[in-house]
Amino acid sequence: MNSRLRPEIPKERIIKVNNCKKIDFDKPYKFIYMDWWYEILVVIPFMISYIITLFVAIYFGFRVKGRKNLRILRRRGCITISNHCHYFDTVFANFVVLPRALHTAVAQRNCEVPVARQLLRMHRAFPIPANGRGLEMITAPIGEALKRKHHIHFLPEGDLVMLSQTIHRFKPGAFILSYKHQAPIIPMVYVIKRRKFRGKEMGPAWIKITQVIGKPFYPPPLRDDGSVPADEIEQMSNRAATWMEETLAAHHRMQPA
Repeated sequence: MNSRLRPEIPKERIIKVNNCKKIDFDKPYKFIYMDWWYEILVVIPFMISYIITLFVAIYFGFRVKGRKNLRILRRRGCITISNHCHYFDTVFANFVVLPRALHTAVAQRNCEVPVARQLLRMHRAFPIPANGRGLEMITAPIGEALKRKHHIHFLPEGDLVMLSQTIHRFKPGAFILSYKHQAPIIPMVYVIKRRKFRGKEMGPAWIKITQVIGKPFYPPPLRDDGSVPADEIEQMSNRAATWMEETLAAHHRMQPA
């Protein structure tokens, strides 16, 4: 399926947030923290989050398939991507790769919400500037993180569509950065199924979540002229989206465990 035919996220399904704490990117801004003091600062928040996540994982019957595909994270910095269908999908991505550091790229407006902005920053999230220069501004910080064997998580659909099992049109940023930094991409997809009681589906609060991790794939070699190969970037994007669609379809055909 060509990515150009994949649907855009309907505007009415994009969750509105109170982004009243605007970020001024005309001033110096540190996107990714890798300092020793930051690692100490986030220990307690991460421990609290880990305990909460364990309970949430039990509640949602969270399972992981394909964990062996994360072995490459031990050797080099990688870019992970996933669909965005639940508030906890980025949380699960972070905790599946522990103890390795995963920095999550999020929409600028999410880092402008009071309280949430501090929580996001403490959990290694950073904003993608919505000023038309976003990709340019985050390229160098991401490159430095990848060199240090840290990892970056992207949500190519861009916005959260709660409980959606449709793969929407991808933005190209993650794939362009994979190419520029020659970093492997590890695709992940979240399969959401309603629980059943006496053969009938229960409400949307009663779901089971399975995370499927795909095999890493690699960008094309850098061109001598420094240009970005648009067609090959498109192929990378389409490959990832197609894998997600096929994985979702296969799991939804399966009988519930």
